[in-house]
Amino acid sequence: MKRILLALAVAGFASLSAQAAEMDFAVVDTNADGAVSLEEALAAGWEWSEEQFGEADADGDGALNSEEFAAAAAG
Repeated sequence: MKRILLALAVAGFASLSAQAAEMDFAVVDTNADGAVSLEEALAAGWEWSEEQFGEADADGDGALNSEEFAAAAAG
C-alpha cells in the first residue's frame, strides 16, 4: 500500500511540474500563437541574446515552440 501511495505522489508531482512548464510557455506566448518570439521572451524578462535564442530555435523558424522553449528553460 505504501508503494502505491508513493508512486501516486511521484506521478502527481511530475504532472504538476509539466503543467507549470506549460503554463510558463503560455504566459510568455502573449499572442497565443503557439510560439514564443524573441520579443515575447524579452518582454517576459528572459535574458536571451539573439544568438542564444537562435541556438534554442532548433527548427530555425524564428520562434520557439513549446518543446524548444522547455529545453531552453531547462538549461
